[in-house]
Amino acid sequence: AKVDGAVIVTTPQEIAMADVRKELNFCKKVQLPVIGVVENMSGFVCPCCKTETEIFAKPASGGPASMAAAFGVPYLGKLPMDPTMLASCETGEPFVTKHPEAPAAKP
Repeated sequence: AKVDGAVIVTTPQEIAMADVRKELNFCKKVQLPVIGVVENMSGFVCPCCKTETEIFAKPASGGPASMAAAFGVPYLGKLPMDPTMLASCETGEPFVTKHPEAPAAKP
């Protein structure tokens, strides 16, 4: 079966992005198109006040968005850790429709 491309997922930590850089170089070497990079665990959304807090320090390299730009691939967005999203996944409810105001639902 033909693969259309790869979606690369990383956390905003330098050690994780070091691995992802290897993945991006591998994709380039084997001519596998990269659909884009997703930043997972970009922060934490408090279940009480809904404030989003960065829990990982942004790397000196600028983070996943800068890394994607350096490789010339799209940055698809970020997903914070959000207990509301977990609850939606567990119940099978569409998170973005049910909680459009949530940080993770924003484009």
